[in-house]
Amino acid sequence: MENSKSARYFKYAIGEIILVVIGILIALWINNLNINNEQNKERLALTANIKQELNENLNQFNYRIKRLDDVNKNLIKVLNFSATSSTNEPLDSLKSYVTNVLIIEVPKLNNSRISGAKSSGKFSLLSEKMTTSLTDYETYVTNYLRFIDITNSYFDEDWSHLIIRFNSLENFHNVSYPETNLLGHPELVLNEQALIDYLKEPETYQLLHKYYTKFMIEKAWLKELKCRIESTLEIIKKESL
Repeated sequence: MENSKSARYFKYAIGEIILVVIGILIALWINNLNINNEQNKERLALTANIKQELNENLNQFNYRIKRLDDVNKNLIKVLNFSATSSTNEPLDSLKSYVTNVLIIEVPKLNNSRISGAKSSGKFSLLSEKMTTSLTDYETYVTNYLRFIDITNSYFDEDWSHLIIRFNSLENFHNVSYPETNLLGHPELVLNEQALIDYLKEPETYQLLHKYYTKFMIEKAWLKELKCRIESTLEIIKKESL
C-alpha cells in the first residue's frame, strides 16, 4: 500500500512539474509574442520615418539637379559670349546669369531620423539588406557634403572677386541690412563696356568654367545619391508587402 501511495504521489508530482513547465513555456511564448509585436510596431514606425526622410531628400535632390541644370545652361551662354563676340543675350541677362551662379544655395539634407535610429540602437530592428543599403547611402551623403565643403572653400576667393566685379554684393546686403545703403567702389564697379571687356578676358572664362565644371560634378553626385535612395525605397516597398 505504501508503495502504491508513493507511486501515486510520484505521478502526481511529475504531473505538477509538467503543468508548471507548460505554464512557464506558455508564459514565455506569450512574452516573446508581445516583444515581437512591440518590435514589429517599432520597426514599422521606424521604416515609415526613414521612408519619409528619404523621400524628402529625394525631392531636395531633384530640385537641386534642376537648379544646377538651369544655372549651367545660362552659364554656357556667358562662356560662349566670353569665347566669341556674338550673342543674342542682352548684357543685363549675362550679368544676371553670373549672379545666379554666385547665389546658388547650400544643399539642405535631412539625416536626423536615420542618425537617431543608429544612436538609439533601433537600427538593429531593420533587416540586414536595409541597414546595408542605408549605410551605403549615408557614406555617399557624407562624401557628397565633403565635396561641397571643399569646393566652397576652394571658390571663396573667386566668389568674393566675382561678387564685387558684377556688383552683386548689393543683393546680399539688402537682405541682411535693408536699412543701410552700401556703395560700390567706383574703381571696382564695371560699366557696360568694362563688363564686356572683363567677360572677354581668358581668366574670366577660366574662372566661370570652374563653376560650370563644379556644378556638372555635383550633378553627377546627386544622380548617384538619387539611385541610392530609390534603391533603398524599393527595399522598403518589398519588405512592407
